[in-house]
Amino acid sequence: MPLTIRTLKDGYWDLTTLVRATDGMLRVRKESRETANPGPWAHEALRNEISYLQNLPDPARPYFPPLLDCWDDRTIGYEIPFYSDRPDLARLVLEKRLDPKALEEVQDELALAVLSGLHSSGECDGNDFCIHLKSVIEESIEHLTQINEFRELIEEDSLVLNDQDIPGIRHSFELLGNSGAWERLTAQPSVQIHGDLILENMLWSPLLLIDPVSVAGLTHGNPLFDLVKHESYAQGELYAIREELVRAERLEDRIYLLETPWTDEALEPFLEGDMTSRFRDHFVRHHGEIDLSLYNLIDGYFSLVMARNTTALHQYARVLKGCQCLATAVNPQD
Repeated sequence: MPLTIRTLKDGYWDLTTLVRATDGMLRVRKESRETANPGPWAHEALRNEISYLQNLPDPARPYFPPLLDCWDDRTIGYEIPFYSDRPDLARLVLEKRLDPKALEEVQDELALAVLSGLHSSGECDGNDFCIHLKSVIEESIEHLTQINEFRELIEEDSLVLNDQDIPGIRHSFELLGNSGAWERLTAQPSVQIHGDLILENMLWSPLLLIDPVSVAGLTHGNPLFDLVKHESYAQGELYAIREELVRAERLEDRIYLLETPWTDEALEPFLEGDMTSRFRDHFVRHHGEIDLSLYNLIDGYFSLVMARNTTALHQYARVLKGCQCLATAVNPQD
């Protein structure tokens, strides 16, 4: 049995540790938890992650670690090498260790890995992705409706969020049915995606991508999936929500506030360094102009999925963000 050195990431449904193998080599071990309630997608996502690493397209393979071992028995898991000389980009950004030139280099390499490597490896029908998005949003709405503090946000036809009149979550979901968004999403082909393209899952340098596959087990989807996930973290908003730096509250009946404190010292690195503009330019050149309705629809999906797996202020902010995004998906010009 390998010797556990320390925990690297205490995930929602799995545990990532640094271990020393019997040959003395340091490895990163990602493994499911031994629990009767592993989460709605935990085992499927980890199995998909193993298959993903085993079957990478050749252009993307240099940007991922080799799979050293994997298993599917009492637990599900795999091991990859430990790269002691490559910290993750979240750490480098938060510690302000990347100058503007380095930030551009990161985004150029990210474009090669994701756009030229993954997204260009072959297209498939977009219908399955659309069905997944629609069903998971619907399931999330039903799940969150069972929580009293979210019932008004979901069931009221209209609300006020940040001084803007918007539909409630269920009403936005219904309005999307007549907006043409689902039809456009179906018409756009799916590609192989990273699925969890946040700075914590990028090692530097050179660039190495880790922890692929979305929390719900997706390996293919609309290319916007990766762009939305990257920008949500690299621009600081997702970080602020996860660290519970935001204000997310009900002010009075049907009136809510979701506010990111950009003057907070903890968010300074995201304002001082640009980790997204250059990658977005690459994305537009590769995939064409961004459909803002679909962008916000996918962003709302992320928020509502994670609201099912979080608690306290983090969860409240996710629900408010989901409400805001679905409303914007209905009326992207507002």
